[in-house]
Amino acid sequence: MAETYLTLTNKVLARLNEVELTSTTFTSARGIQTQVKNAINESIRYINQREFNYPFNHATDSETLVAGTFKYSIPATAKLADYDTFRVVKDSDLGVSGGKLNSMNYKEYVEHHITHEDEITTTTLNGSHSSSVETLTLTSTTGFDAAGSAFIGSEIISYTAISGNDLTGVTRGTQSTTAAEHASGVQVAQFSNGSAPTHVIRTLDNNYILFPCPNKAYTIKYDYYTFPTDLSAHGDTTSIPDRFAPVIIDGATAFVYQYRGETQQYAINFTRYEQGIKNMQTLLVNKFDYLRSTYITRNHIGSPTSAFRSV
Repeated sequence: MAETYLTLTNKVLARLNEVELTSTTFTSARGIQTQVKNAINESIRYINQREFNYPFNHATDSETLVAGTFKYSIPATAKLADYDTFRVVKDSDLGVSGGKLNSMNYKEYVEHHITHEDEITTTTLNGSHSSSVETLTLTSTTGFDAAGSAFIGSEIISYTAISGNDLTGVTRGTQSTTAAEHASGVQVAQFSNGSAPTHVIRTLDNNYILFPCPNKAYTIKYDYYTFPTDLSAHGDTTSIPDRFAPVIIDGATAFVYQYRGETQQYAINFTRYEQGIKNMQTLLVNKFDYLRSTYITRNHIGSPTSAFRSV
């Protein structure tokens, strides 16, 4: 049976010889019972903060790109995105074969490629438009060429003139794209030199930039590690596997003793808690590499042999 917020709380209360809770009394807990509930979440947070790469916190995100948009956000629950796993998904309809993106340092991007951001002009549609209209009304046409092409979702259009905030003489679904109906507020972008991205750049605010700027609705995927939210309802469960529930309980017990100022009991339980976390890291994260020694020995008849050992 999966360990729940209630069962974890009661196991700590039992260690402390305190009255256990039920699903009915859980929300009305007071005093030491509330302290234990808080300590359970504190213990889980500490375990997750000690290690970024726990496999039980692994997740994969998929992002459909928008032509003309080069900056994207990682999920709000992400603790760490693995930038070595960013890849474009193969899509024959979009003419992209897929593959891994190269990681670029942000300073290198600023030094050599950031000017591409200045070449992108964006606005939005002012009102919805059918797939056949030949005049598109924008929120603003500032910065747009007097005639040219523009990207709207997965559609590329061409136009022959601008009148106020209208693109006129519009040809729909150019460059092998399909004319589509678009809602008000959809982004309209104009830029050149776009393509399927080849590089990903981690930004200083822990999000990411794609380079070159995407010119189609490509899909990218990447792996990341989540930082789980606190438990709240009595039936909530943690992402930490049940076999490590004793580690959570040791930590919560230690934190309750800390709240009480019982330093000796705190130290005993916290030491056991720390050892439990180290065991988790060894079992779930650590990788053991086997190395060939360069030390040369000689056998009993004087022939050289290689010595092997594992570390």
